[in-house]
Amino acid sequence: MNRSKCWLMFALLVCSQLSMADQRIIVIGDSISEHIYCWPNELRLESPQLNMQLMTQSGRTIRDFAIPRDLRNVSKKDVVIYFLGMNDAYGSYPMRYVNEAFVSHMVFLQERGFRVIVLLPPVSSRLMPKIEHVRTVITMQSLRLDIEHYDLQFWDESMTKDGIHPGPELSRLVAEFVYSLLALDRHAGLAIIQSESECSPDGATQVQG
Repeated sequence: MNRSKCWLMFALLVCSQLSMADQRIIVIGDSISEHIYCWPNELRLESPQLNMQLMTQSGRTIRDFAIPRDLRNVSKKDVVIYFLGMNDAYGSYPMRYVNEAFVSHMVFLQERGFRVIVLLPPVSSRLMPKIEHVRTVITMQSLRLDIEHYDLQFWDESMTKDGIHPGPELSRLVAEFVYSLLALDRHAGLAIIQSESECSPDGATQVQG
């Protein structure tokens, strides 16, 4: 093998190791996390150093979503932000489907070593009372499985476009809150990102047991 090929293989190996070491922030969500002014885009604008990957789709439900089986915790410190549930408040589906799918998602992510942060779907007057049932399922199973989960109490329907989808200012607040969560290493108790966000975890209720 000539010298140029050796250098090429060495460069590819180094690049591969560097990419594997980069922490990923993986967002699993629906249209709240997908539109042009969504909170992940706000987070990207404010913190371009974050390696964010979006797994979002309008209309996605917990009950019908299947996490790709090849999803891996590449850096061994990847974080999954799980923000689903609004669409599960539509229709007359039994909550056991939401319950079974949510547990399956959480167990899969835990087994692969992800840090999982669950954001509860906000209360919406348009989706009452079903949205409360969805929130109860997520809360109960998150407690049982020891999953970080947060209720966004700063959520204000008057800051949404239609009672569900956040406008730019509300998306910015969600982005700031998520950034403050990422700045905290839950298990080590250390700051992993230097954060100057005004929206801290105190701005929402952590319903972690």
